[in-house]
Amino acid sequence: MRAIVQTFRSDESYEEWRLRMLEESARFIEWGLEHPDEVQWIPTHPVGKGHFSERAKTIFWRWIMQD
Repeated sequence: MRAIVQTFRSDESYEEWRLRMLEESARFIEWGLEHPDEVQWIPTHPVGKGHFSERAKTIFWRWIMQD
């Protein structure tokens, strides 16, 4: 999938922008469901129970913030 470069176009209304974002999100979700081996999973745990190690946090945020 290619990265999103620009999200709002000056020639479209809010409703057009909203519909375009919903359609793009739906396409991405469908792609992810068809290609689960290519999806990066975000680690989770129940809120208020435990925590991630500093190493896990560092690795996660490096991955998120990379170009």
